[in-house]
Amino acid sequence: MTEDRVIDLLETAGRRGASHEDFVEAGLARDYVEALRRLVDDEGVMVRVDFSTGAARWALSAHPGLAQRAA
Repeated sequence: MTEDRVIDLLETAGRRGASHEDFVEAGLARDYVEALRRLVDDEGVMVRVDFSTGAARWALSAHPGLAQRAA
């Protein structure tokens, strides 16, 4: 499932967040924006977007539900 792959990438990226290039390298170029929308809108996952580097980076915000996610 794409959402699981997006969450895994965001967890791996940690506080620095994942860039568009990180998603492309993970093979998620076409699907990650839609997956992020579903995660935020449907599942309530809190994702932080940071533009301080001049390019968007997405990172997980504190979210207790992620710790309970099935492996």
